[in-house]
Amino acid sequence: MIEEARLRRIEKLNKQKDYDDFINNVRQTFSESIIADISPSFLTEPRGVYENKSLHVIKPRSTQEVSEFLKLANKYKIGVVPWSGGTGLVGGQISQDKYCVTLSMERMNKIRNFSSVNQCIEVEAGVILESIHEYVNKKNFTFPLSMASKGSCCIGGNLATNAGGIGVLKYGSARDLCLGLEVVLADGSIINDIKTLKKDNTGYDLKNLFIGSEGSLGIITRAVLRLYPTPSNNIVAFFGVQNFNSALESYLEISKKFGQFLQAFELISDVGLQFLEETKMVQTIVKGNKSEWHVLIELAFNNQSVEQDVYEALGDLYNKNIIFEVVIGDTASKSKKLWKIREDIPEANRKVGAISSHDISLPLENMESFINKSLIEIKEINSFLRVNCFGHMGDGNLHFNVFPPQKESNANYIKIKPKLTEIINNNCRSLGGSFSAEHGVGRLKVKDLKQYCDEGKLNVMSLIKNAMDPIAILNPGVILSQDTQKK
Repeated sequence: MIEEARLRRIEKLNKQKDYDDFINNVRQTFSESIIADISPSFLTEPRGVYENKSLHVIKPRSTQEVSEFLKLANKYKIGVVPWSGGTGLVGGQISQDKYCVTLSMERMNKIRNFSSVNQCIEVEAGVILESIHEYVNKKNFTFPLSMASKGSCCIGGNLATNAGGIGVLKYGSARDLCLGLEVVLADGSIINDIKTLKKDNTGYDLKNLFIGSEGSLGIITRAVLRLYPTPSNNIVAFFGVQNFNSALESYLEISKKFGQFLQAFELISDVGLQFLEETKMVQTIVKGNKSEWHVLIELAFNNQSVEQDVYEALGDLYNKNIIFEVVIGDTASKSKKLWKIREDIPEANRKVGAISSHDISLPLENMESFINKSLIEIKEINSFLRVNCFGHMGDGNLHFNVFPPQKESNANYIKIKPKLTEIINNNCRSLGGSFSAEHGVGRLKVKDLKQYCDEGKLNVMSLIKNAMDPIAILNPGVILSQDTQKK
C-alpha cells in the first residue's frame, strides 16, 4: 500500500511537470494571446451537472495554429477538450481533468465563401449559428438547422454533435446539411475535405465519421454547408389535441397531403405550458381547454394556392374533432410568438429544475406505448412527480424530463435519478428506440452507451478511436469510456 501511494505521487508529479512544460512550450511557440487562464464563462454547462477542471483555455486563430497546438499536445500527451458555444447538454465540452486544456474555437469565426449557384456557404467552426442565418437570409437563402440555442451555439459544435433541432423533419440533421469539412487530427495533420459537391463517391465517407464524433476523432475547423432558397410563403399554426393518438392522426394527415412543405411538427405537453406560466416566461395562447397535448406546425412553400389548401385541411381536422383551439400565425410577429412558446420550454425546464432529463427517439408507432408505460412506472415511484414530454414528433424525437412535485427541489430526489434513467432507457430500448436522439453521448451517457449499444458496433468504434487517437488526447472520456477504448 505504501509503495502504491508512492507510485501515485510520482505519477502525479510527472503529470504536473509534463503539463507545466507543455504550457511553457505553448507560450514560447505562439503569441501570449493564444492562451489564458480558464475564465468563468468556461466553467459550467447549461444543466450544471459538470464543472470544468481545466486550468487553461487555448484560443487559436487559424487551422494552422490548431495543427501546431495539437502536435504539442500529442507530444506531451495532454488532453484537449474542444469548446464551441458551450451549449451542449451532455457534458461533452467540460474537462474532468485539470491536466487537460480547453480548446475554444471562438476566434475562428469567419464566413469564408458564399455561392448562390452551388447553394452553399463555407464557414469557420466558431461562427455562431444565428450569424449564418442572418447572413444567408439577406441573400434570400436559408440554412435550416435551427434550435433554441441558435444565438450562442457555434457551427463546429453543431457538426461535432450532429445537432438536430426543429428542421430535421424536412431537411435532416447537421450531417445532412454539410457538404465538406476541414479537420485537424490528434497528431496535428490536416484533412482538407472542403467541397461543394453533392455527389462524391471516392472511398470512405470521412466527413460523416467526424460529424457526431464530439471532438473525439478530430477538431472541426471549417465546413461547407448546404443552403436552400427561402420560400416565399409559410404557415405557422398552433392547436390542441384531445390525446396523443389525435396528435399522431393529425401528423399523418398533414404529412400525407403536404409532406414536401412540412418543416416542423412539434409536440408540446400541457405540463410544458404550465411550466411557462409557473416560471412567468410566457402565457399560453391556447385558453380554456383541457387538452393534455398541443401541436405547433410550420409549412413553407412558393405556390400561393397551397395556403388555402392547408387552411382547408386544418378545418377538416377541426370538424372531425381531431384538433381544436387553432391559432394561425398570420403575421410574422404572431408566428414568432407561437414559436417562442416552443423555444422557451427548455429554459422553463431549467428554471423548474429536472430530476432526470432524456433526449430519445422512437418509431412513431411506439411513441404512445413508451409514454404511457414510462408514466405508469414513474408514478409508481412517486405519484406527485411531474413529466414534461415534448419534442420533434415528426422525426420521432422526444425530450422526456422528470421533475419534482410543485414547489419542491430536485435536490431532494437525486437518489431516484438512476431508477428513472433505467425506466426510460429500458422502455426506449424495448420499443426499438435510442437513448440519445440529438444531444449526443458526451460524458453523461457513456455508461448508457456501454450498456445499450450493440457489442459489434462498440468494438468498431473502439478500433476507430484507437487508430485515430492512440494516446487518447482528443476529448478523453467522451462517448467511449477509457476501458472500452483500449479493448
